[in-house]
Amino acid sequence: MLDFLNRLGPRIGSAAAVAAVVLLAGSAAAWFASGNVRSPGSTPPERKEAEGATKIRRLGSDELIVPAEAQAALGIKTAPAAVPTRPRQLPAFQGKLNFDNNQFARVQSPFAGPVIELTEIPEPQTAAIPYTPGEKARRVLKVGDDVSKGDVLAVVWSAELGAKKSDFLDALSKLKTDDETYKKFLAEYQSGGLAFTERSVREAERIVQSDRVSVERAEATLRAYRVAPEEVEALREEAERLTKPNGKRTDPARWARVEIKAPISGTVLEKSVAAGQLVDTSTDLFRIGDLSSLAVWVHVYEEDLPLLRGLALPRPWVVNAPALPGATFHGRLERISDSIDPAQNTALVTGTVQNPGGELRAGMGVNVTIELPPPKGEVEVPAEALVEDGRESFVFVRTDSTRDRFIRRPVTVVRRTRDVIAVAERPDGLKPGDLVVTAGSLLLGDAFADLPEGK
Repeated sequence: MLDFLNRLGPRIGSAAAVAAVVLLAGSAAAWFASGNVRSPGSTPPERKEAEGATKIRRLGSDELIVPAEAQAALGIKTAPAAVPTRPRQLPAFQGKLNFDNNQFARVQSPFAGPVIELTEIPEPQTAAIPYTPGEKARRVLKVGDDVSKGDVLAVVWSAELGAKKSDFLDALSKLKTDDETYKKFLAEYQSGGLAFTERSVREAERIVQSDRVSVERAEATLRAYRVAPEEVEALREEAERLTKPNGKRTDPARWARVEIKAPISGTVLEKSVAAGQLVDTSTDLFRIGDLSSLAVWVHVYEEDLPLLRGLALPRPWVVNAPALPGATFHGRLERISDSIDPAQNTALVTGTVQNPGGELRAGMGVNVTIELPPPKGEVEVPAEALVEDGRESFVFVRTDSTRDRFIRRPVTVVRRTRDVIAVAERPDGLKPGDLVVTAGSLLLGDAFADLPEGK
C-alpha cells in the first residue's frame, strides 16, 4: 500500500495522499466490522432466536404484527377514538352593527302645538365653567344624555287637549248631579209621594244613562289621545271635589299641557326640537335608544347557508370588532332571512350583541363567530394518528389483548384542526373506543408499505 501511495503522491500531492489514507482506512474498518473478512478457520456467527422475536411482520392486506420490543423501539403509543363532545366553530362572518329596533323609540307629540318647555338637567360642574358657590347650573337636555322611562322631555301646549279634558270633567259633573236627582225622584216615588210620577222617574233614569255614555265616550277619547291613566283618575277626583259646597276648580290652563315622556330608558340619539317650535303629530322630537344591546346584521353567502341550516334559534354567537382588538362580546343569532339578495347572492342573518360598557357603536364593522353543536356520525382521533400516503388516509388500530396486532383502517377525513382529526363513522370502519396509534404511526405506515404480505 505504501508503494502505491509513493507512486500516487507526485501526481496528487501530499494533501490528497492523506485523504486517500483516511478513505482506505475507513473502508477497511467497515469491511472487517461487517464480518466479510474472517481469519482462516473462523465460522459465520449464528443469528440468535431473540432477534426473530423483534421482527415486524405483515399479515394479509391490512394487519401488522409488532412485538413488544419493536413497539418500544418505535415508541408506539395509543389513544382511544372518541365521539365529538366539543362544539365546533365556523369561520368568522363579517357584519355591521346597528340600533336594535326592539330597544329604539321615536318620541312624538300626540297633539299639535307649540313647545313651551324643554327639560333641563343639572350641568356637571367643571373648572372651565364659572359658577356661584351653592348655585346648581342647569342646561337643556341634549344628544348623548341618558334618560329613564317616564322622564318628561318636553311640554307642548294643546288647546285641543284642554278642551277634551274639560269635556270629560263636565260629563262627570253632570252625571253626578243627574244621578243624585234620579235617586231623589225614585225615593219620593217609592214612598208614595205625589210630587213625582213614574214618568218623571223614568225620564230622570234615562238622563243618567245618557250621562254615563257621555262619560265613557269622553274617557275613551282621552285614552285614544294617550292621556296617562293617572291623569284621567286625577280628573275624576277633581269632578268629585267640584260637587262639594266649597270645591274649587283647578286652573284649566294646565289641562292644555302635554308632557312628552320617554317611552323607554336609554340615551338621547337625536333631538329635533327647540323651545317655541310648532310641532305636529308626525314630527320626531327625540329618538332614544337603549345601547346596552345592539343589532348585528351579517350578509352570509348562499353557499355558506348550509352551515347554518338546521340550527335551533336563537343560538349564541361571539362578536369581535377590529376597532377594539382583544375585546370579545357575546350575543345571539336570532333569524336567518328566507330570501337571497340577487345583487350580492347573500342572505341577511340578524341577531343582537350585548354592549354593557358602551364600547360598541352603531355602524361599526364586526366579525361574528358561531359555534355549532357537536356533530353526529363522526369519530375524533388525535392528529398524530392520521397517516396519509398521497392516495388515501388511514390509521392503525390495536385490535387484540396481546397488544401486538394492529389493523390498518382507511378513513375519510371530514374536518381538521391543529390537535384533532374528525373522520366519518362507517359500519365497517373506525368506531368510538378503538385504540389508535398516535406516536409511531408514521413508522408503522412505512413498515406496512415496505413489508410483503405474509400469512
